[in-house]
Amino acid sequence: MRNVHDETLEELREISKIGIGHLHRRTREYRPLTPIVKYSPQEIKQLRKKLQFTQTYFGELLGVSLKTIQAWESGINKPNGTALRIIQMLENDPSALDILLHG
Repeated sequence: MRNVHDETLEELREISKIGIGHLHRRTREYRPLTPIVKYSPQEIKQLRKKLQFTQTYFGELLGVSLKTIQAWESGINKPNGTALRIIQMLENDPSALDILLHG
């Protein structure tokens, strides 16, 4: 069975080693992705606190504003797309983004 988390980490390690410009030369077999997990406002806040991230830092990490994080945690808005994938990665392995963010 495919493990998206491990495959994503492998890809991030490869990007870190060879640079993103070389990825277009590689042939890859594409398989169905695991469904994106939807998070409740409470789950987002709990994960952020578990990771010991401020709302500001969490927003910077996800590429959204402080107001967006506040809206997610209060239930006014919901994260979607890439933000949900990154949140899912952080939930599965908090160190997953270290490779991308810090090389």
